[in-house]
Amino acid sequence: MSSTINSYEDILAGSIVSVICAIGNVMMMLVIIGSTRIPSMKSSFGMLTINQNLAEIVPCTTGFVVFFFGYALGLKTIIDYSYLVGGSAITMLMIILVGFLLISLNRLCAIIFPIAYNTIFKGKFIGTIIVITWIVPILICTYIFAFRQCTYAIVHEGWFFNEFPNEKCGSVMAMYQAIQTPLALFISFVDLTTLVLLIILRNRIFKTKSSEARRREMNFARQVLVQGFVFTMHGFWYASGRELMPATMSENWKIFWTTSFSSNLLHVFDP
Repeated sequence: MSSTINSYEDILAGSIVSVICAIGNVMMMLVIIGSTRIPSMKSSFGMLTINQNLAEIVPCTTGFVVFFFGYALGLKTIIDYSYLVGGSAITMLMIILVGFLLISLNRLCAIIFPIAYNTIFKGKFIGTIIVITWIVPILICTYIFAFRQCTYAIVHEGWFFNEFPNEKCGSVMAMYQAIQTPLALFISFVDLTTLVLLIILRNRIFKTKSSEARRREMNFARQVLVQGFVFTMHGFWYASGRELMPATMSENWKIFWTTSFSSNLLHVFDP
C-alpha cells in the first residue's frame, strides 16, 4: 500500500483535510475558551459544550497528523501506522455521539422539566456522567483493538478510514459501529422533539421568565437545533452523498468527499 503514496492526488487530498483540521482545531479551542469565560456558559450546558469540543479535538488533531504528514508530505511510515490513529478516532466517535446526545437531552429537559432540570443537571452529576462517557468507550475499544486485534486504518483508495476484518476480530468491530446509527437517529429525534415543543409550548415555557432568561434559553435551544441539523446533514451526506455526485467523477474522490472530507468538515461547522 505505502509504495503507491505521494502522487499528486494523495498530496491534494492530504492538504485539503489538513487545512480543514487546522481550522477546526482553532475554532474548537475558541469555543472552549468562550465557554469558560462567558457567564451564561458557566453551567451544565457549558460543561457539556466544553466536553464535546474536547472530544472532537482528538480525531481532528490525529486526522491532521495522518493527512498532513502522511499524504501531504508523503511520509509513508505515518500511513503504515495509521491504525493507531484509526483506533483513537473510532473510540472518540462514540464519545462525541454521546456528547451530542447529552447536549440535546439537556435542552429538552430544560423545556419539559424545568424544575427537575436544576436537580438532574448539577455540576457534580454532569461531571460524573462525562467521566463515564469517556471511560466506557475507551474500555470497550481497548478490548476491541488490543485483545480482539481489530484494525481500523486508512484505505489508500479513497483516503478514508475503514475496518480491515480478520478472523480473531470477527464481527465485534461491526457490532460496535452498528450501535452508532440508532444513537445518531435518537439524537435527531430528541432535537426534533425539542423544536416541536418550543413551537407548541413557547408561551407557557417562557411566561414566568425575564426577557434576558428567555433570550438566553432561546439562544441555547437554537444552538442545539442548528447542531442537530448539521449533524443530520452530515449523516445523510456520508450515507447517500456518493449517489448525488457526477457519474464522471472518479470513485476515489466520491469516497473522499463523503467520508474524510465531510467528517472533518463537521469539526469546522459544529463549533
